[in-house]
Amino acid sequence: MKCLIVDDSRLNRELLYNMLSPYGQCDKVVDGEEAIEAFEAALEDDEPYDLVCLDIMMPGMDGHQVLSEIREMECRCGVYGSDATKVIMTTALNESKHCLQSFKEGCEAYVTKPIDEERLLGQVRSLLGGLPEKLPLPRPKGEHSEPAETARASSAQREHAHYLIVDDDRLCRKLLEDVLSAHGRCTFGCTGEEAIAAVRLALEGERRYDLICLDIMMPGSSGHDALREIRRLEAEHGVYGSDGAKVIMITALNESKHCLQSFKEGCECYITKPINNEALLAKMRELDVRMAPDSAPA
Repeated sequence: MKCLIVDDSRLNRELLYNMLSPYGQCDKVVDGEEAIEAFEAALEDDEPYDLVCLDIMMPGMDGHQVLSEIREMECRCGVYGSDATKVIMTTALNESKHCLQSFKEGCEAYVTKPIDEERLLGQVRSLLGGLPEKLPLPRPKGEHSEPAETARASSAQREHAHYLIVDDDRLCRKLLEDVLSAHGRCTFGCTGEEAIAAVRLALEGERRYDLICLDIMMPGSSGHDALREIRRLEAEHGVYGSDGAKVIMITALNESKHCLQSFKEGCECYITKPINNEALLAKMRELDVRMAPDSAPA
């Protein structure tokens, strides 16, 4: 299976990639223009995509425009009907007008976010007539027959710090990224549901987060809800205590009841907005959060 994932959200691209990449090649792009370029190149190389997962609300060219252009390109190349690429609209827009417009423009399925993995894979099976076998899983620990290059790559990967930033305010996410990106790789979420999904996938892929910066007041699941579920997921995977992700609640709520509740639910730190960058980094060092080697203090 060859798939193209189109979404301006880094977290959503990562979530879809983790769901679909076990079944074949997955390419990721961040906007409509890049999607059209990738799709056109695949047609020209006579290696078209089997599946496109397409967000609607993107800066510049939106998903509706991309879908229309994809179908026009296929027509120009003489690709019609069942031979055409299957397109799944993956979007937060749970509105009938967008759904109807997408089907009129030629999509085969419409899946709303947060994306349920089983539902998505069920749609893919239905559209493609099944799924290929999953790629082989990594060997269990203790088996040493893997190539030395793979072992070295895994070791290098573990050296990199991995942070999850969850806030429904885009400016707050950007401010935290500016502070943290120099010290590790940052992934982003806008809701409690996205935070939970990201942590679940990270645990299943054995790529746990070193640090989670978690807002409290968000639409849907709050930071409190997300924190409880994160600790439950860690326990489900045998991750306890100091082995778990360090969670810093970063919130505008300067109220003792929220602070006490957060610590009861398992956070390590509670910082109120506006964020003091040096105070945040000092807390990370105090908590012994993993940081990139060249950024850690001497």
